[in-house]
Amino acid sequence: MAEEKRSGRTTVIGAVIGGLVIVGLAVVTSAPFQEKFAKTEVAQDTASEAAKPSPAENEASSSGKPAVAMKSDSAASEDAASAPPPEKKAAANDAMSSSDEAAASGDAAAASGDAKKCCKKGDQTPPLQLVGQVPPGGLHNPYDWRKLAKEDPNLVKQFRLPGCNECHGGTGGGGFCPALSQGVWFWGNTDDVLFRLITEGSAAIEAQGFVRYQYGTVHAPMPPMGMTIKTADHLWHIISFIRSIQPPGANPPEKVIPGKFVPPGGSDKKAE
Repeated sequence: MAEEKRSGRTTVIGAVIGGLVIVGLAVVTSAPFQEKFAKTEVAQDTASEAAKPSPAENEASSSGKPAVAMKSDSAASEDAASAPPPEKKAAANDAMSSSDEAAASGDAAAASGDAKKCCKKGDQTPPLQLVGQVPPGGLHNPYDWRKLAKEDPNLVKQFRLPGCNECHGGTGGGGFCPALSQGVWFWGNTDDVLFRLITEGSAAIEAQGFVRYQYGTVHAPMPPMGMTIKTADHLWHIISFIRSIQPPGANPPEKVIPGKFVPPGGSDKKAE
């Protein structure tokens, strides 16, 4: 009886195992199982490829440098290639420096020219100061004396105010000193010479190197009037009056007698 029960159990177990085997084979050989198995293999291959190091990383590993450093070196190489050569850069800097120097030089020259340019209407500079600032030949009347004499009938008052009339007469026609209305010029007839002669006197300009052309009937020196005539503008009005009483053709540009100037140790020059 016991033997029969054992034999029956063995049969059942064998049947179950056989059934399971059959079912397993059916499942493994089914299309859905094969498709899922293929997808699993693809996923595993992808993960494996991603885990592999890149060529750049391999090269960085072999050279001992990180990949980021290699990229920076490449960028630096590109920047160096795009930068101008040192010679061109130096030339550009030199050109800019030369341009700046030229501009500065031009400004300095313009400032110097303005400083030497003379003279201006209404100039309140004392005559003695002005002759010290402007070299011989650089003083020029800013007024048109013809226009000034025509528009100002009282111009003679400018002549009398510092006392010029006391020696040369009330209207410049002469007193105990030579007349100023005869067209005779002892030192020249340019604006520069007249301004210096009246300001500093004949003895001073002669000591500076100016040369007298001739003497008048009175051999007396012209006294300096630069302390009495307070402004350059006033003196230009006096010179304009003196020109207005000359005979026709006695003034520049019709007649020009430049001042003869011989600086100490130098050669003859003409002070316009």
